[in-house]
Amino acid sequence: MNDKKLHLLAGVIIAVAVGLPPYLESLNLFAGLWSAITSGIIAASMKEYFDYHINGNRWDWWDWGCTVIGAILVALFIVGLHFGKG
Repeated sequence: MNDKKLHLLAGVIIAVAVGLPPYLESLNLFAGLWSAITSGIIAASMKEYFDYHINGNRWDWWDWGCTVIGAILVALFIVGLHFGKG
């Protein structure tokens, strides 16, 4: 599997694990969006920081962006859940 796809998948998994439970528990759209997107940004930043400082690689903005996009996809899913209830 391509590295960018793995970053996208990681962003989705992290955002589902961190962002979906607050929304499902409270049905508060802001809580779901905030936690999903924030968790994706933090995870992406931590991974790139680790790669740069520990592994000696370069900071890869494309990897960072793919991880965040995965989290944004989950945020859009949460919006769909919220407004799709009818």
